[in-house]
Amino acid sequence: MLLWTRIVLVGLICLSLVSSGMGCGPGRGYGGRRRHPKKLTPLAYKQFIPNVAEKTLGASGRYEGKITRNSERFKELTPNYNTDIIFKDEENTGADRLMTQLQA
Repeated sequence: MLLWTRIVLVGLICLSLVSSGMGCGPGRGYGGRRRHPKKLTPLAYKQFIPNVAEKTLGASGRYEGKITRNSERFKELTPNYNTDIIFKDEENTGADRLMTQLQA
């Protein structure tokens, strides 16, 4: 009987240490995975978000003029290294990755 209680006691101590240690790791711990509010699906070819033409006011905002390589605003552009976006870069200059900052 004494051996049985010691085994149960050691088991409970080990269980409590394991369960408390689960909270120390990355993620949400002992609950499982995070659930997204809606199902995420990849974009289809030629699909874009928002689903309006690129040159409309709702998609790109107010027109502020063309930016050329020689203009002062060209220096304000920042490169986008998002691996989910495929850039053509036919000139091999890397200029296709340059974008204006998002103004939210």
